[in-house]
Amino acid sequence: MSKVAAIFDLDGTLCSAHIWEGFRKYYVEHEKKKLLLTPAFLITHLPLWLLSKCKLLNEEKCMVKWAEDLNAVFSGASTREVSEASHWVVDNHIVGSLHSDVVDILDQHKQKGHVVIIISAAFSNLLEIVGQKLDVPNTIGTKLEVIDNRYTGKIIKPACFGRNKVKLLEEFISRNELEIDLLSSFAYADSVFDIPLLKLVGNPVATYPDRNLRQFAEHNGWQILP
Repeated sequence: MSKVAAIFDLDGTLCSAHIWEGFRKYYVEHEKKKLLLTPAFLITHLPLWLLSKCKLLNEEKCMVKWAEDLNAVFSGASTREVSEASHWVVDNHIVGSLHSDVVDILDQHKQKGHVVIIISAAFSNLLEIVGQKLDVPNTIGTKLEVIDNRYTGKIIKPACFGRNKVKLLEEFISRNELEIDLLSSFAYADSVFDIPLLKLVGNPVATYPDRNLRQFAEHNGWQILP
């Protein structure tokens, strides 16, 4: 028998905090040498952002490139080190910024027996920790490459962003042999880049939406929260 799914984005939807800002704070507080958004990173990546804003480069491709390359901060770090950092970020940065109204909705879906899934561009190990905090075992994120218990700084493509979220979600459903009635399912997201994910279900909810998603949701008669 098919089940109803409730699919939640993390950044901007379930929480207001930005994941990478949390890691930046962690590295500063723990006096690590690596800092996110170093001058070198900005020099090489700001032109991509400017080209996308001038409509000379696909904005989604630009964002995917940023998402891929930011993970270079973990290059050479052990799995233990990244796990410690991830737990710190969740406990000290994400939990306090959770949108209580959205978490309440997530809990209501669980009470109804729906299959709750958290999907985000954030890397999968961190999402698993968030899932543990919210009692959500199903999480889908960007996978990072690990060799000999150390992060290489590369991702295992594709990054879980934009249209790739739909691809990775469909693979997750197939791999876990889940029978999901997408027409009856729900999706909650805040970004215009999540439109492909929202269009996948019968009950899309623009949640704390950015300006472009709000306009799209209003034009298509989608529910908007708050």
